[in-house]
Amino acid sequence: MKNKYGLPEDGLKRIRERDKNCVYCHKKMVNPNNSSKYRDWATIEHLNYLPPWDNISTVAFCCGNCNSSRSNKKLLDWFKSSYCIKRNINYDTVANPVREYIKKYEKTPKIN
Repeated sequence: MKNKYGLPEDGLKRIRERDKNCVYCHKKMVNPNNSSKYRDWATIEHLNYLPPWDNISTVAFCCGNCNSSRSNKKLLDWFKSSYCIKRNINYDTVANPVREYIKKYEKTPKIN
């Protein structure tokens, strides 16, 4: 059975097990029911920012702050934002699922 994100429950469970920390800033996240601070909530992040969203390789968990900051920007464009620069969020520092997504679906940045 699929949930509101279009993912099978077992896929969402695998993502929860994989992404204990924000895939961008690495902040430990909490369940929204256990915290009133949105910035610490574990939120669904659609790496491809456009439908379809039913592929677990295009979905991750990130904190509310990063999710809000990114909005619908492409990842490589978002990395250039002051939010990411200030927090040292870039291709080299993000979690592996994000790098794998970029390699597969976006132009991979030149690495020195």
